[in-house]
Amino acid sequence: MGIPTYRRPELLRGLLLEVTKQAEGHPVSVVVADNDCDPAVERVAEEVGCGRTVPITVRPVRERGISQARNALVTTAYEVDPEWEYLVMYDDDGLPEPGALMALVDCARRYDADCASGPVDMGITKTYPTLVRSYLLATSAPRREGLVSSLDGGQNLLLSRRLVDRMPRPWFAPHRGLSGGEDFAFFLRARSLGARFAWSPAAVVHEPLPPHRLSNRGALLRAFEENAANADTEVEFFGYGHTLAALGRSLVWPFVNVAGAVHHRDPERLAGVAVSLCGVAGRAAGLAGHRPRPYL
Repeated sequence: MGIPTYRRPELLRGLLLEVTKQAEGHPVSVVVADNDCDPAVERVAEEVGCGRTVPITVRPVRERGISQARNALVTTAYEVDPEWEYLVMYDDDGLPEPGALMALVDCARRYDADCASGPVDMGITKTYPTLVRSYLLATSAPRREGLVSSLDGGQNLLLSRRLVDRMPRPWFAPHRGLSGGEDFAFFLRARSLGARFAWSPAAVVHEPLPPHRLSNRGALLRAFEENAANADTEVEFFGYGHTLAALGRSLVWPFVNVAGAVHHRDPERLAGVAVSLCGVAGRAAGLAGHRPRPYL
């Protein structure tokens, strides 16, 4: 199991307590990739690991970036367990429900999958601003268990050893380490190798949003930047013409939905259109050369 972390030692503590509890009795090792090289992370790992049978290894990662942390997790997995079969990644701000870890592994085995994932519950409530709800609902639509065409992100993600062995290093693009989109690029690479993707509704991770992300402006900006990064990735994989044509096809639906929202006087649907249009604008900006702003 791998956990990338950056300046969240107390959230990391809660996650380690939960995953080591779920891993008890199973041949599981935990690797923490610390992207801040903070001694507090070592202390947390030692405190949680005391009295438990699940080993925890902390690997400092000096080069800043989520790709760099994820690559360190894969490299360290080979070192701590040369015979590993699956690597499950949890971000440090998530907390899996009891049983979620083995539900994800069981799903991967059941469907002979190379990658598997499950829901990331961000605690959507009516108290969230309208555009925030629309953004989150657009990225967390429910799915049935089974094989799917692709997955959504690096949180709550299982990778099979057989897939990782076939991919040239580095597995996650270093040049996307500070902009995000490294997971989308990884899935495109995996799909090009014929990878099988599976979804487990039972493998739920809770990831409540921090207050600074609960703003309408933040939701629109995130939709814009994510789509700009994804457009840049698609150009890299498929070429400019293919990506431009895909953008043209996507232009139809926001206007269709605007008409429907106005006709039915549905403000929630209209908010979804606003998020969608920001996404389209982001893809256009990505095609025009815009690069997402680096994480702070």
